[in-house]
Amino acid sequence: MTPVLTVRGLRKRYGDQVALDGVDLDVDAGEVVAVIGPSGSGKSTLVRCVHQLEPIDDGAMYLDGELLGHRRTGARLRVLPEKAVAAQRRRMGMVFQQFNLFGHRTVRQNVVDPPVLVHGTPRAEATARAEELLATMGLSDHAGKYPRQLSGGQQQRVAIARAMATRPRIMLFDEPTSALDPELVDEVLRVVRDLAAAGTTMLLVTHEMAFARDVADRVVFMAAGRVVETGPPAELFTDPQTPRLREFLARFRLGAAR
Repeated sequence: MTPVLTVRGLRKRYGDQVALDGVDLDVDAGEVVAVIGPSGSGKSTLVRCVHQLEPIDDGAMYLDGELLGHRRTGARLRVLPEKAVAAQRRRMGMVFQQFNLFGHRTVRQNVVDPPVLVHGTPRAEATARAEELLATMGLSDHAGKYPRQLSGGQQQRVAIARAMATRPRIMLFDEPTSALDPELVDEVLRVVRDLAAAGTTMLLVTHEMAFARDVADRVVFMAAGRVVETGPPAELFTDPQTPRLREFLARFRLGAAR
């Protein structure tokens, strides 16, 4: 079976800085893959490249077997025009560290408008989907409010609902709790946990080690732009095989798995 997402030999530089140095990664349908690692390891760059917010320098990425950002003609690769790239991007949902909500639109409008205006979904269908998502995330009572009237955790839940509204093939999360006050983190993690339990395909960059251990089907540890170690969380967290991962995990106190 073709993975939903395939990354091969991905390389990305910012001037003299190597952000990604030959990353290989697969995410299968219904799988939750958590990416962990120290600051500057390339985690966020990876998901931004997958969503084609950053151009890559080398390698290839595939969504359901379709080459992202390029079209192959014989032995040659041709860069796709922005319109075609945007069409590919619309098949992925992205949740950023910051909420990036439309401040002049209500919660309901933030969730309804993207599928209507970008995907051409009938408004009645998009509204029904939005109401379903907002109810699932405990936001029905806030549907008529504006983002400024919500807490950070509530805003991030709206952002997740907005990303899910278009029924993406894969959800990409770039440290979705990093901008939240500590007491608001759990409410967002509960939503992501519910999505995982429902079989949503996810690539999740996180610094929440216990959450990654408890929710992910597979964990990828990155350092210096490379995948250093990958495996099921029960193995990776309890029996790390590399000194670099052992050093990284030593900074965290992980209680018993839930």
